[in-house]
Amino acid sequence: MKELKGKNCFITGAASNKGIGRSLAIELAKEGMNLFITDINMKDLEKVKKEIEEFGVKIFAGKCDVSKFEDWEKYEEDFRSSLGEIDQLINNAGIAIGGSIIELSLEDWEKVLGVNLWSIIYSLKTFVPRMMAKGSGHLVNVASGAGILGSSEPLPYVTSKFSIVGMSEALYGSLHGLGIKVSIILPWIIATNIWTSSEARFPQKLLDDFGIQKLEEIGQKVRESVLETAVSPDEVAKIYVKEIKEDKLYICDNKDYFNILELKGKPKQYENLLKFVHAQSAKSMKDAYRRAGIKIDDYRKFN
Repeated sequence: MKELKGKNCFITGAASNKGIGRSLAIELAKEGMNLFITDINMKDLEKVKKEIEEFGVKIFAGKCDVSKFEDWEKYEEDFRSSLGEIDQLINNAGIAIGGSIIELSLEDWEKVLGVNLWSIIYSLKTFVPRMMAKGSGHLVNVASGAGILGSSEPLPYVTSKFSIVGMSEALYGSLHGLGIKVSIILPWIIATNIWTSSEARFPQKLLDDFGIQKLEEIGQKVRESVLETAVSPDEVAKIYVKEIKEDKLYICDNKDYFNILELKGKPKQYENLLKFVHAQSAKSMKDAYRRAGIKIDDYRKFN
């Protein structure tokens, strides 16, 4: 979709002032694209809507819980009445909940998979038939580096992102002959609010001994360390929109992704990479707890 001016796009998860959804919406508006932006946080979404109005495009906003199919059905009707036919669908909404397999509840899994994965399934049922009817469209799913390299945590998030990549690759084949393009955005380390807004689950004895405030302070220091190398959503959105216009399947902001994808064909080397990534992640977490005077391994055994 080389020409975006005058085309119509539906975007989820667009309210965060430090989010990929907002930055994508603004970059697309600069290209002259009409937008229907959604989020569960309507107050902040209205602020984004006002920003986009300055670009002179048609812009509509609506509160949407992407984990509920009835919300998708409602906004399919609203989109049609406000903008007409859909040209581009961007599934960006996402959440994460940290914790080990022991601490995570089934409700935690359902919550993350509902927002991250089922929302995309709902979007396919809602909007893809309309794209098929007109013989064109572009489906853009925001996954993650965690969707091609299995980091140990947050587990439900990693699971959802791997699923998004696999689903998108399958759709790339099944929709290609129908005039519908598919792209997968694979963000690297981006300075978005998901780092600070995500929930976490801790071993109960750890909570009893130190309290949630101290544990959250430790987590914040770990996040700050990771974010030292992060880039801004505004910066990567420019890359993403450029490559959306080029109809690329894999849209990356870091060339290391292609090295990882290449290693997938070399099982032993890929296994070694996984071991290294997991070891580094565990070391960073242990070091953070150690600096706070906590031997985290002493608490893991209580699970």
